[in-house]
Amino acid sequence: MKHTYGEGALVLASLAAFAACADPASRTVAPSSSREIVAEPASAVAPSEERVALTKIARLVAVAMDNEPARQHLKRDMRTAPFREHKLELKSYLQSKDGRALLDRMAALTSGGETAVFGTLAGIRPLELYMPVAKHRESWTGKADVLVVSQLDQWTSIVAFNEAGKEVTLDRNVAPAQPTLSIVPVETRFDQPMPASTSRNARDQNGSAIGTLEPMQLRSSSVIACDAECGGDGGGGGAVGGGGSSGTIPPGIYLEFSRILDAKEPWFRGDPEIEVHIQGPYMGNAPTYAEDLSCSGEHPYDWRKAFDQNDGFWSGRVLLFAEDEVQAFIQKFSDGFHVMFWEDDNQPCTLKLDANPLADFVRSAATSFGTVALKLLPGAQWRLVAGAFVAMMFSNPGSWLTTNDDFLGVAVDQAAAGNVYPDNTHVIIGDGKVLNGRANIVYYH
Repeated sequence: MKHTYGEGALVLASLAAFAACADPASRTVAPSSSREIVAEPASAVAPSEERVALTKIARLVAVAMDNEPARQHLKRDMRTAPFREHKLELKSYLQSKDGRALLDRMAALTSGGETAVFGTLAGIRPLELYMPVAKHRESWTGKADVLVVSQLDQWTSIVAFNEAGKEVTLDRNVAPAQPTLSIVPVETRFDQPMPASTSRNARDQNGSAIGTLEPMQLRSSSVIACDAECGGDGGGGGAVGGGGSSGTIPPGIYLEFSRILDAKEPWFRGDPEIEVHIQGPYMGNAPTYAEDLSCSGEHPYDWRKAFDQNDGFWSGRVLLFAEDEVQAFIQKFSDGFHVMFWEDDNQPCTLKLDANPLADFVRSAATSFGTVALKLLPGAQWRLVAGAFVAMMFSNPGSWLTTNDDFLGVAVDQAAAGNVYPDNTHVIIGDGKVLNGRANIVYYH
């Protein structure tokens, strides 16, 4: 088996650069009093009913944190939540016996009691509650002086309150020193908890703090299936964690290293969930339109494509595009496909089609650098392609580009981009030709 490290893998055709999209500025909204959760927030732009409802819920939770039993119960229940950042699905938690202390305190702060609390929640998409900053999560022991921050969509303002119910101004880019709870739309697959048998809670002050749930071993995506000769001469790649043995790596395109400089996940949104999508045309006579051909990430549809990158670095070996997928694609199309890095803010491995300003951002990122595609031909090495598909696709983006997920960049051959990183094959180019990382993408065949 041979593998090719992407030499000449990508075509680069420079197009006119688009101006980089500016990050929306934070705006704050002010409640009318410290205890009465009734006032609609003030804003230069009238907030949606959903945002108003979320602000009310955030303030209720913040004021509830002045109650010792509510704080201690919440800390305990977060610590037992079987997810890396110990997230709770807010509505389900409040409906459970465990969430009774928090619900009772929230209900006591409204004239309508529990009915008012759940009535407000009914007007908001599903929410998750957690402490997103690891330093906070691993040091907070349930004491007072907790902040609560909320945000509906990533391009909207953040709103935060202290335990007195007063609004506080927080920096979007820098987490405060005070322990801070975050209430944001659900990103977590609550139906896929981390297994207790292979997970351990780390840095939890001997059980006094929430901590961070970590796997006790490398995820299975980094372990490549061996054939009958596993433990052979070391050619063609090996099994991670296999005690030095090596085996046959199934043919396909693999990611072996990823370095992301900016994952575009603010501190109040917790750890990033990096996904790698293979995207290309779905009809030979319609190169303007594209679809997801494959997705690799924490919760892929194919277990061989599972990997978990929660920070700037990842190394291992994960399948991006299986050989049968490669061959099926090149039998239909001639203009190549694209390896794109995304930060998932929706349903995992699904680019949810919600209209928002990110469509212009993604179009700008791609067209500013040009047409970038990978193309494989039977019996040939990686080669340059004309790449007209990409230029057309991003000049006329369909609804597939309107998504809440954050586009991190396109994999570009590092030599073509003028970069040299030993042991890496590609750089990740984001908005406005900005270098946003590097990667090692290998084709085993």
